[in-house]
Amino acid sequence: MSQFAAALGGAVTAVGVGAVMVARNWPVPTGRRRARHAADTELLRPVEALDQTEAHCPVQDRPTLQLQLATGGMCCTECRHTTTREEAPSA
Repeated sequence: MSQFAAALGGAVTAVGVGAVMVARNWPVPTGRRRARHAADTELLRPVEALDQTEAHCPVQDRPTLQLQLATGGMCCTECRHTTTREEAPSA
């Protein structure tokens, strides 16, 4: 009877360890849900979200579409030349 009890104890232990391993890898809901987006809402590309204006580009020596940066400078959309407020030509 002692061999049977040892075998039964080993089987129960193996099943218990297996159940713990499966339970640790089981996906548990965290309580956070993703917000639903309205179907008619379109997301803007990063370039479209920036403030755009037409200004003089010193590299191309003509007016081009430029992005106004948060630091106060301008960035040409064609040649990617960045000008600061000090470099900007006065009109």
